[in-house]
Amino acid sequence: MTDEVVNWMFAQPDDVLFIVERKPDFTFQPVKGSFHKAKCVKCGEYVFERYVREKDGKPHCIPCSGYAG
Repeated sequence: MTDEVVNWMFAQPDDVLFIVERKPDFTFQPVKGSFHKAKCVKCGEYVFERYVREKDGKPHCIPCSGYAG
């Protein structure tokens, strides 16, 4: 069943699969990057703040925090 669907998809022209058009009420705003970092209190690695996990009120990297995503 999967092969049949995949083969059908690959056989279709781009204009059947994709429609590219402007959205009148859409404005793209890229996410503002941050290069702020913190030091993991357990292993000492520096980690970008967006990846820091607080454990017992202290910054930890993801592996040291035990966070299993």
